[in-house]
Amino acid sequence: MGGIATAAESAEPRQPPQLWGAIATVDGLYGYAFDHPSRASAENAARAQCERKAARAGACTVRTTFDRACGAMATGNFGEWGVATAPTVAGARKEATAQCNSHLPTEPCKVLVAVCSGQGGK
Repeated sequence: MGGIATAAESAEPRQPPQLWGAIATVDGLYGYAFDHPSRASAENAARAQCERKAARAGACTVRTTFDRACGAMATGNFGEWGVATAPTVAGARKEATAQCNSHLPTEPCKVLVAVCSGQGGK
């Protein structure tokens, strides 16, 4: 009656660790990150990679973030774009392309970048 809890009773269900990814872009250039322990860390890494390519600090914008999922960005020939996250890289690619194509580019949109975090590239 003393209220002593066993380890099994007091243990909370374990959540898998967060594994964040992000995609940042500017003017057709991009940076990406995956398997980061926090959203901020993934965003900073993606932005930094993009800005190294652009050779301009502060130029890139984070377009999507994802935790234990996949993200993709597709672009069109006149600056149209779409981003998506999904459980699989194929799903993210398909949805990003569909979103971009909904802006009616004159040519079909193409995937600029697709990456998964915490999934081993599924």
